[in-house]
Amino acid sequence: MNKDEIVRDIRGERRRTLTFLRGLEPEQFDVSTALPRWRLREVIAHLITTDKASVTGANLLTVLGSMERLERWNEQQVPRWADRPVPELLMGLDRWGRGMIRLARTVPTTLYRLRLPTIFGRAPVGLLIWSRVYDEWIHRQDMRRALGLSDEEVDLGSPSEFLLTAIVSAVLPKLKGAAGDVAVSLEGAPVPPWRYNLASGIGGPAGPSDTAARIAGPAPSFIMAAAGRDTFDTLRRGGLLEVQGDEELAARFLAMVRVV
Repeated sequence: MNKDEIVRDIRGERRRTLTFLRGLEPEQFDVSTALPRWRLREVIAHLITTDKASVTGANLLTVLGSMERLERWNEQQVPRWADRPVPELLMGLDRWGRGMIRLARTVPTTLYRLRLPTIFGRAPVGLLIWSRVYDEWIHRQDMRRALGLSDEEVDLGSPSEFLLTAIVSAVLPKLKGAAGDVAVSLEGAPVPPWRYNLASGIGGPAGPSDTAARIAGPAPSFIMAAAGRDTFDTLRRGGLLEVQGDEELAARFLAMVRVV
């Protein structure tokens, strides 16, 4: 985790989201997404309230708790912004996005490395800050899909690397007792394949040549499946996900890959 790169990528994701939204017509903000009861408005409100709470510290205990607690918190916060005028939503995105960038820049590098219980398992604080890039990329695709647009296939490096990193703390502990190595290659993203040793719970960039199971697929599709928008089984049936080697081990691994 490189602090300077994370700060840069947080800035880049918000810039891309604002550019996308500023090109929409006002009525498009009321289009429903695949997320239950969430229009584009609610997705935008989620991005704003998450940034605001991060900057003010209002969600500190929440992000150090469970994902279920975080989701309940989201449902309480989103209505406070969702129905505001479009210009106010865009200003909120800009204002609190800048605040989030300042926060990410201000947090000491040593604190980035501090490991704490989080919604991703026991993980470095920096992973929580980095998750802002991943979350925003996914939600921008939620909005694009709602408008009949395809998933983005550029600027995939940071969300892809975040996911591969988060799997170590969020997924591998759930596979305790399993044995074997699994390699994951995200095609179209400028990141190397990652290798996960299920017995030791260790993962990192490495070649996939001698692993028991090898999984490869387009980065956008894999990320959206990991976020619960699609399923890995659907990707396999559609020829978008390739599994080689121990298919049972790969299936067991993929069944646990849920990072939201």
